[in-house]
Amino acid sequence: MQRRLYLASYGCQMNERDSEEVLGMLTAQGYEIAEAPEAADVILLNTCSVRQHAEERAYGKMAELSALKHERPGLILGLVGCMAKLHQAQVFKRLPEVDLVAGPAELYDLPYLLAEIQEKRQRIVAVDRPVRPLDRKPAGDYRRPGITAFVTIMEGCDKACTYCIVPKTRGQEVSRPAEEILAEISRLVQAGYQEVTLLGQNVNSYGKRFPDGSGYQGPVGRRRLLEEEPDTLLDFPALLRRIDASVRNGDRPLRAQSPFRLRFTTSHPFDANERLFEAMRDCDSVCEWLHLPVQSGSNRVLRAMRRGYTAEAYLENISLLRRLIPDISLSTDLIVGFPGETEEDFEATVRLVGEVRYDSAYIFKYSPRSGTDAAAREDGVPQDVKEDRNQRLLGLQAEIEQAKQRAWVGRRAEVLFERPGKGPSQWFGRTRGNHGVIVEHPAELAGRSMDVTITGTTAHTLLGALASPVPAACAD
Repeated sequence: MQRRLYLASYGCQMNERDSEEVLGMLTAQGYEIAEAPEAADVILLNTCSVRQHAEERAYGKMAELSALKHERPGLILGLVGCMAKLHQAQVFKRLPEVDLVAGPAELYDLPYLLAEIQEKRQRIVAVDRPVRPLDRKPAGDYRRPGITAFVTIMEGCDKACTYCIVPKTRGQEVSRPAEEILAEISRLVQAGYQEVTLLGQNVNSYGKRFPDGSGYQGPVGRRRLLEEEPDTLLDFPALLRRIDASVRNGDRPLRAQSPFRLRFTTSHPFDANERLFEAMRDCDSVCEWLHLPVQSGSNRVLRAMRRGYTAEAYLENISLLRRLIPDISLSTDLIVGFPGETEEDFEATVRLVGEVRYDSAYIFKYSPRSGTDAAAREDGVPQDVKEDRNQRLLGLQAEIEQAKQRAWVGRRAEVLFERPGKGPSQWFGRTRGNHGVIVEHPAELAGRSMDVTITGTTAHTLLGALASPVPAACAD
C-alpha cells in the first residue's frame, strides 16, 4: 500500500532545501505527498534551532498533530533537523507521541529509519553522525515548478561564534563536488528555472573539505595554493566562475537559453575577500547583491561573539566591494543586547549601520541558545533595554530603506517576475539587487525578465511599469 507523507519546514533556506531533498528521497521510495497532515501516514517536521521562536513553533505544531495519533495509532510522527539534534531524546519527554528524532546529518537515512519504525514499531533517536555524507545521497529529488531554486553546495560550519548553535547541530564544513553542483544546475536550467541561489552555512568556505578528503585545509592552505598552485584551487570564487562560464558559454545542456541569475547565501565576513568580489564583478550571471552579516559594530562585542574580524576591517571590505561593484546591494544580520553590550557598544553598531546604509537588515534581540558558549554568560542587558535598542535600530534602518527606495523612482531595473502579486493583474519580481518589485499588467509575466521603470514605493517594495511592451507570444 502506498504511504502518504506530510512534511513541514521551519527555519532557514537550508531547511527548505533539505525538505525538498527529503521529499525527493521518499517519493522515490514510493511515498505519496499529502497536502494536509490529516491525510498522511507519516508526518515530519523539519526544524530549526537558531532561534527560540522557531523551536516553540515546531513544538507547538507537533503537540497539535499528536492528537491525530490517538485517532490513528499507526501514524508515524517525526522531528528532524537542527532542533532534533540539539534536544535529542528530550523530545520524547515533551512529546511522547513522537516516533522519530533525527538530526540534519541523518536526513539521508530517513527511508531506512522510517521503514524500521514501521516494521518494529519502536521509537528511534538518530543523531550520531558527525557530518552528512554528501557523497551518499539516495536517489530522488523534489521541487515544485517555479522560477527560482536552491542548490546546496556545502554543509556545516567550522566557525565558533559564541551565540550560534549551528556547528553543534550541523557539524563541520563539508563541500559538495563541483561536478555534482554543475549537474544539478544543468537539470534546473533544462527544467526552466531561471535563478539559482547557492546555499551553505558559510559559502565562502566552499572547497575547504570534500567527502573524499581532498580540498584545501583552512585559510593557510588556501593561501599556499594561491601562491604555489593557483590553477588547482577550487574555492568559492573559482566555483562561481565555473558556473558562470558553463551557463553563458557552454555548449553542454547546462547553457541557459534565457537570462540566468546566480545568488548565494550566507557569507561570513572573515572569508569574504577581494578574490570573491572580483569573481562577483566578472561573472555576468552573479547578481549584484551580497548578504554579509556583521552582527555588531562594536569591536568589544565582536570579540565576545568570536566573529574573527573588527568593525574597521568589515568597513574596509565594504569599501573595496563598492569600488569593484558600485551598484551592489547589501543586506545584513544584527544582534542587539548581546551579554555585556553597553550603550557605547550599541552606538557603535548604530554608526556602522549609518555608514554602510544597508538595503535591508534582519535585526534581532539576543536570546540565549542552550549549548552555546554565550548561554553560559550572565545576560546582564535588561529586556526593556534590549527592546529599546531593537526599536531604535529598526527605526534607523527603516529610514535608510525608505530613502533608498525613494531614490529608485524614475530609474530602470531588470526584473525577473516570479509569481502573481496579491492584487488582480499584479506580478511580483525582483531586481538583480534583490529588491522586490510589483507591476500591474494583464498578461502573464511569471518567468519573464523585463525592464521596468520604477514609479513609486511601499514600505518594503518598489512599484513599477514595464518599460517596453510584452512580446506578442508572451501576451497571449
